[in-house]
Amino acid sequence: MRARWLTAGLLVAAAAGCVDTSDPGASSEQVLYRWETDGEPTTGERGNMLVNEINWAGSVSDDKSYDPDDVFIELLNKNPRPVNVSGWNLEIGGDYSRSFRLPQMEEPIQPNDFFVIAAKADGAFGAEADVILEGLKLGKRAVYVNLRDADRRLMDSGGSREEYIFAGSYDLVTTRSMERTQVLFGNRGNQDRAWTSNIDDVMGTGGERKIAQGWRTYTMASPGQANSADYTGSNTSGGFE
Repeated sequence: MRARWLTAGLLVAAAAGCVDTSDPGASSEQVLYRWETDGEPTTGERGNMLVNEINWAGSVSDDKSYDPDDVFIELLNKNPRPVNVSGWNLEIGGDYSRSFRLPQMEEPIQPNDFFVIAAKADGAFGAEADVILEGLKLGKRAVYVNLRDADRRLMDSGGSREEYIFAGSYDLVTTRSMERTQVLFGNRGNQDRAWTSNIDDVMGTGGERKIAQGWRTYTMASPGQANSADYTGSNTSGGFE
């Protein structure tokens, strides 16, 4: 009824010749678009800043010590321009629920470059991380990551709040991160077909991973680098939805 009343009011005003058709200007409630300037946040485009890797499984040191809290999240900038993620919002769901606001970053993420958010500075991934978020925890049954820009516009998401973790593992010997696949259609991060487990050691494609010395034997992940080769066939499948 409220919408109908407003419409009728506009019609009456138009008939009386008193409708204000001047440009109201930009809304003061939300910035329409933020272009990249030094140290300031940039507005992203949905789907161009990807949640590219979620290492919920933790790490295993070369002396076989398991640390379930040594986790990280990796972003990938698919924009054709640099993006500064200062003040962007990271929402964690699943077994744990918490929101983080990324600190000010002096440098933007360049096109096709990675951005690593780690939980521990002294773990397997801290030395290569772009940001350390103390208190970052990722579920071992269900994990969900929601990424929003500085104005809280949704950019991408990965995993599920309710469903069992899509990929990755800890098998009491090694940990494997959950990596985004390159599906042709419908590459939505909240669908299990968009994810696979790191297989560097299985296929012999690990090379020099950006993992700290002392963790490289049993910790399988690719922070700050291209994901491990995908042999699932996902990159040639998918629907048009």
